[in-house]
Amino acid sequence: MITSKDIAEYLQLQLVGENIVIERYSQLSDPQRNSIVFAKKYSDEFVAKLNEDKDLLAIVTQEYNRRIRCSYIVSNNPRLDYIKVLSYFFTQKRVGGFVHPTATIEKGAIIGKDVYIGPGCYVSSQCIVGDGCVLHPNVVLDNCVILGKNCEIKSGAVLGQEGFGFERNADGLPIHFPHFGNVVVGENVFIGSNTTVERATLGSTIIEDNVKIDDLVQIGHNSHIGYGAMLTVGSIVCGGAELRPQCYMAPNSSVKEKVIIGRRALVGLGSVVLNDVSDDTVVVGVPAKVLCNKK
Repeated sequence: MITSKDIAEYLQLQLVGENIVIERYSQLSDPQRNSIVFAKKYSDEFVAKLNEDKDLLAIVTQEYNRRIRCSYIVSNNPRLDYIKVLSYFFTQKRVGGFVHPTATIEKGAIIGKDVYIGPGCYVSSQCIVGDGCVLHPNVVLDNCVILGKNCEIKSGAVLGQEGFGFERNADGLPIHFPHFGNVVVGENVFIGSNTTVERATLGSTIIEDNVKIDDLVQIGHNSHIGYGAMLTVGSIVCGGAELRPQCYMAPNSSVKEKVIIGRRALVGLGSVVLNDVSDDTVVVGVPAKVLCNKK
């Protein structure tokens, strides 16, 4: 049984109101009895919703204080705290130490402790999968892929196959550049469905700790994705590009090969980046141009 007091203690924040049983989570647009909701912005409409039923726990901003009758917790970031609560109290994690019978693990592959490998996965002989990783159905780790601890890779993702590297010969025919490098993924990395991460031609394609990558993302050979970066759906990172820590790529944005995206920079929706981007800078457009500096 979960109570509002349990949640407040977990968040190390003060509970205002009654200690009620929390059975579920719900949306603020349709709050359910004995559920937890959140409001990240103030609205009189939301106040009315929260006052419809006292058997609610709301995580809210300071503006709601003393304006709502349900139990509540004041937070500086209600959405973040709501995510923490869902992850801690309601998420059912896949049980580790399991390899589905239809998965193929080649001899020589190193599989850590408490790893979940789902149906139809393939892990080649040179791969290392760190403790606590989760590979959803039909994930491919080919050639040499090194996964750090507690990574989660969604269905259909392919890591470690060769990239699109060609050089034309004297007759103008494209000749493929053999790829001999690897893919090195840090800890706590999330990689979405049908995303591809190419092995390096020489050296490593690197994804640092705490990077979060959406579905349908393409990461080219020899790219370097810095700590805590976020790449959303449809992003393309061409070969040798570098995304420095905590930068953000909006949906369908792309970065030219060997271009550097600075720390905490933001690449806007659908933008095409052809030149280096400074730290803390927002760029938008085709080609991308500076919109503002976040500092």
